[in-house]
Amino acid sequence: MSSRPLSLPSRTKILIVGAGPSGLAAAISLRKHGVPTENIVIVDRAAYVGDPNSLASRAIVIHSATLEALDSIECADELNSLGLRLGGYQLLTRGTAPLFTNDFSSLRGYTKYPHGLIISQSFTERSLSKRIEECSLRVLRAYEAVGMKESEDGDGLDVSFNTGEVINAKYVIGADGARSVIRGLSGIGFSDPQSRIDSAFVNQQVVLADVSFTKDIGPILSPISTSDSDPKPLSFYTSFSFSPEGFFLTAPLGHPQVHSEIYGETPSHPGLGILQEFTDRQALVTMSSDPSQNPDPISIKKVYWSTRFRTHSAVADTFLKSVHGSESKGQGKNGGIVMLVGDAAHIHSPAGGQGMNLAIRDAIGLGSVLARLVTNPSSDDDSGFGILEEFMKERHGRALKQIEMTKRFMWFMRALMNPFSITYWVIYFLGMIPLMKRTLAWQLSGLGNK
Repeated sequence: MSSRPLSLPSRTKILIVGAGPSGLAAAISLRKHGVPTENIVIVDRAAYVGDPNSLASRAIVIHSATLEALDSIECADELNSLGLRLGGYQLLTRGTAPLFTNDFSSLRGYTKYPHGLIISQSFTERSLSKRIEECSLRVLRAYEAVGMKESEDGDGLDVSFNTGEVINAKYVIGADGARSVIRGLSGIGFSDPQSRIDSAFVNQQVVLADVSFTKDIGPILSPISTSDSDPKPLSFYTSFSFSPEGFFLTAPLGHPQVHSEIYGETPSHPGLGILQEFTDRQALVTMSSDPSQNPDPISIKKVYWSTRFRTHSAVADTFLKSVHGSESKGQGKNGGIVMLVGDAAHIHSPAGGQGMNLAIRDAIGLGSVLARLVTNPSSDDDSGFGILEEFMKERHGRALKQIEMTKRFMWFMRALMNPFSITYWVIYFLGMIPLMKRTLAWQLSGLGNK
């Protein structure tokens, strides 16, 4: 497949830089809300779409609120058919003694999707890419933004690329990741917001790996039984186990060849030996390969993909900026408007699987708001900027709220490493209070932070 099947047009109304989940979702939302195909251009620095057989999971959970947003742009049904429905989660000691167990049944009556969905990010991106084609859009690849300035005639922004080509756009959506070029070219700061929680508790190294085991670990993940009438029942809990050495998360993946996901503190791109050692030290003893710990030993069979990253949090100073516009003529009247979504706008700990979820909801919401502005010929630039500004301020506030929640969650996880800490016993007794369990399910689902 050619890395650059189409050349850039010289001008467009909306330029989306980045074709990850948030960039694709924004484009689909724009089309769903009436923006013509010719007014949207999507570019990505990657020369090729990922290997269709890739099993790299990265983000693996889509929550209820995000499924609702995806349903609004006709993307939820296929994802539901590809993934495993997540019925709940449990916190355990290494010896599998339950400390806290919760499910999402309390969400019934509030949402069409009273469950989470376990599906790798690569499958999510493929599904959204398919929808992009159905919307008569294409991603122009191997284009990396290297510069941006107001056009000479003052109408829009000229974004230049590594190829030497330049495209003029009125609206530029930066969906190009945590190291966003668009954010940098716009002069927008990106830093960890102040928190009541000491960053020393949350700035930890984490490793993520997709692996298979020599034996079926399905029973270890506590399948949830439901009625026979459900065509695809709620299948599994995700399991967090704790020990003085650290914490360990196990979750099934929808792909038949991949059965587990591991988080832990190890060197970059760990191999099978390192992951096995970590599993034996910190996972549930029923997953250990050491016969002195587990009478029925189980080993990692294959490592499909692994990576290491830091639980760093950061948020852009603003998600919206009028770049190089003439202030004397009203903010946003000349020049162009830059908007940030996804990791370009905010990053935080993977705790609770919230990052991609908030990114997709931001992008779909932005598509709806921006479409109303673009398709309304009677709206002027000043009022349009005000509408976008109000929406983006709201999303900025939600990102700050999400960062605070994930930091708090990471703090609790660190505290639970000590079985003698008061936090350990507080969690144990809170697990006996139905209201608390419903509140936690609501927060994780994203329904309270759409």
